[in-house]
Amino acid sequence: MRAVLWAFCGLLLVFLIAPILVVMVTSLNDSQYMEFPPRTWSLRWYANFFGSAQWTGPALLSVRVALVVSVCATVLGTLAAVGIVRGRFRGRQALEMFLISPMIVPIVVMALGLFFLFSAVHLLDSPVALTLGHTVVATPLVIVLVRAGLRASDPALELAARSLGANAWRTLIYVTLPAIRPSLAAAAVFAFLVSFDEVVVAIFVGGPASTTLPKRMWETIRFEIDPTLTAVSSLLTLVAVFVLVVAAVVRRPGKRGAGLTV
Repeated sequence: MRAVLWAFCGLLLVFLIAPILVVMVTSLNDSQYMEFPPRTWSLRWYANFFGSAQWTGPALLSVRVALVVSVCATVLGTLAAVGIVRGRFRGRQALEMFLISPMIVPIVVMALGLFFLFSAVHLLDSPVALTLGHTVVATPLVIVLVRAGLRASDPALELAARSLGANAWRTLIYVTLPAIRPSLAAAAVFAFLVSFDEVVVAIFVGGPASTTLPKRMWETIRFEIDPTLTAVSSLLTLVAVFVLVVAAVVRRPGKRGAGLTV
């Protein structure tokens, strides 16, 4: 029975990882076409990516937007989570459901609504529209992650800080946030990845002047056959793995102080 379980787990891992490995191996192809397995090996398409403004421009835009979204979503989501978990007011659960509703609503519906909204205020085809749209999508995830961290932390520390004379903001900055630092790190990382990989909102609110890397990939696979796409896909995978590794390092518990500074 144990052997069957191990075999099933192995097959499941192969099934999940195989598509990624196929793309990464195909990216090392020297042919004009996407061939697997490659007949000749080369880094040609990686060089084409870094040497083409049609690819590096959208990549840099995606990074800039994702960094801003990570900060905005983390700040907004953290404040909302603190209010939901630590607050005591009527309608708290209804507010929580409203704030995380973008996770439930189909992304196409969200993108269409953002299209009409930004069209009315003349923000379409701009980095601002991308940033706002991605923040709407990423903030609910931050709320969920930070909410879990707050519920696992000890509220008695915050009460102790308040009893020692700290106001609400000092308690939040010096006690609450350090206690949930791992959740904050995870939330910021996932907000970055959500924005960096998002394509549906980018298709609806973006345009020639604000094309992100995922949108550029979508246009490439739809209108042309460019093996550079496999190199870009491999780089996106490596970026995601790198960011997750950094998050895991940041989330490791460090040395904790012996007292509270309020």
